[in-house]
Amino acid sequence: MAGLKNYILALAVLPALTSCGTPTNFRAITLLLGAANYGVFSQEEVNLKDKNYAAADFMAAKMNGWVDFDQIILALPLEESDHAGMSSPLGANISQGVGTRLADLGYQVQLHEVATANDNAGLYLKPKEGESVDFILKGSYRYGNKHMDIFLRLTDIKSSKVVSSFDYSLPLSKEIRDLSETKPRIFRVTE
Repeated sequence: MAGLKNYILALAVLPALTSCGTPTNFRAITLLLGAANYGVFSQEEVNLKDKNYAAADFMAAKMNGWVDFDQIILALPLEESDHAGMSSPLGANISQGVGTRLADLGYQVQLHEVATANDNAGLYLKPKEGESVDFILKGSYRYGNKHMDIFLRLTDIKSSKVVSSFDYSLPLSKEIRDLSETKPRIFRVTE
């Protein structure tokens, strides 16, 4: 489909390229064609909320019989699969969205670890003293050429058994690329 759009765009600007014009017009038109060729105008929009909710619904169907509504699920940010321990706003956003939907479905989900800077009102409270976590919602993401692969896991803390999982891909749009940028960290190595 993208190839057809590029072909139609090229046909539309062909008369402008072949006419006598200034070098500036020629440069502007070729830049437009180049941008179209690299997908600037045809990138798929990603509705992260819809994707997160769909992933949560899928996981909830597989959790039936494993997770009771009174058990506690702790949502943690997804990590880069190539860099353990490193996360990004995308990793927190996905866990927060999936956790929010699971909470909507009646599960006890703690979201304080994935709260964004917008959580100024303290909407995501930390666990009460003596409250223990039963499951961890976590996962990883990995860059592909044109997609971001997402791997979600819900793990039972006591048995370390994965009770629900869901893997999917997101188009690697500018928004997803920007959200997946990790902040630089400085590590001190002592001998």
